[in-house]
Amino acid sequence: MRKFWIIIICTWLTTSLTGCESLFFWPTKKMAPTPEMFDFTKRDRFFRTEDGTIIHGWQIQAKGPEKGTIFFLHGNAQNLSFHAANVYWLAEQGWEVILIDYRGYGRSVGRPDFASVQQDALDSYRMVRAQQGVNRPVIVWGQSLGASIAINMVAELPPAERPQGLIIDSTFSSHQKIMQQTLGKSWLTWLFQYPLSWTVTNHYAPSLAIANIQQVPILITHSTNDPLIDESHAQTLFDLANGPKQLWLSEQPGHTTIWQDEAWREKLFCQLESWPALKPQEQACSKMAEDAGSLVLSQR
Repeated sequence: MRKFWIIIICTWLTTSLTGCESLFFWPTKKMAPTPEMFDFTKRDRFFRTEDGTIIHGWQIQAKGPEKGTIFFLHGNAQNLSFHAANVYWLAEQGWEVILIDYRGYGRSVGRPDFASVQQDALDSYRMVRAQQGVNRPVIVWGQSLGASIAINMVAELPPAERPQGLIIDSTFSSHQKIMQQTLGKSWLTWLFQYPLSWTVTNHYAPSLAIANIQQVPILITHSTNDPLIDESHAQTLFDLANGPKQLWLSEQPGHTTIWQDEAWREKLFCQLESWPALKPQEQACSKMAEDAGSLVLSQR
């Protein structure tokens, strides 16, 4: 028992000194063969940040007439080759997808922290944006930790650089709150949930940044059966966000697993067709259904 408490105290001291920031980043270098597994092609892209760091990304070309670009920011673990499974299917409907790895992830050099990953996302986005046509929309999609990064990034952009939309998927409203809730789930760390969470900076809390986003349509998606991040975080962000906005809630079990459901992929395809007009989830494909019905009647 004495040894156990020594370990706990040492862990407390170590994480307190580092501010627990490193606990939010779990990068891996080994790349998964996702293109072969899901039968899509990609092109490597490299971006240079303001401090000279080289950021690696993938570009998945759209099939057929291009409708726009999805700039995707992934969650805190592994690297983009694992997260590509969440978005590669958008290319089949005419959307180019660009994913990046934050520094320290995959083939990107450096070491991640809250400030540096914000810079990675911002500089990469600006380079992607500069290469787009005038009438070609760019929609930023952030997932889990990536959505936190996306919210802060879009909140900093001047009007001329704003994306045509923001998708906030399965994220938290506050770094401190999610740290406290996560530690509170285990009896080993329950006692330290509040003091340890207080060591995490809340400077980049999405709840503090989202109200600064103006004139950008925001779609927030979350699962009511997410075991890692409670749906209350999504509701908090929705309440704080400016319009136009919609909150879609899925019952799909798991964290960031919503888009494994073909029905939800179809909802998103329909919503993207209607963008920038946002629809409630139950009405996402209503116009397409009405148009199909009208076509059938006209052919009789």
